[in-house]
Amino acid sequence: MRKMRKFLNILFLCTLALGLSSCEPDDGEDYYIYDTLLGGIWVGDLGFADAYNSPLESGLYFEGNGLGRDEQAYYNDPYGEVAFSLPFRWDIHGRILRLDYGYNYPLLEIYDVYVAGDRLSGVLYVDGHMDGPVMLERQY
Repeated sequence: MRKMRKFLNILFLCTLALGLSSCEPDDGEDYYIYDTLLGGIWVGDLGFADAYNSPLESGLYFEGNGLGRDEQAYYNDPYGEVAFSLPFRWDIHGRILRLDYGYNYPLLEIYDVYVAGDRLSGVLYVDGHMDGPVMLERQY
């Protein structure tokens, strides 16, 4: 009887340990990405273009209140002058960075966000459809 009770206790502890662990990302990971995004400008191609279909490079500024702005410039502009400035709402949850520019623009989501130093990488989804890999670089 003692061996059976000991076995059941071990089984209970193993079940408890497995139940407390999860396959979902740790909330600490979300906080790390959140804190890393603040400060500086994150530059890269998010698929924007002007009315003449000339590609625009996005420069994302993330604010701590969940708001931000995207200052877009033409790739071939040697001065890097801002052509368009778009406000957006953002959040990060489960390694998905969500950029909501409002009703007139598609919802952008970057899945599997990974930040290493001054580089952010992931897979860009536009209105739920995969667009492809994306990389943003932080500039100060």
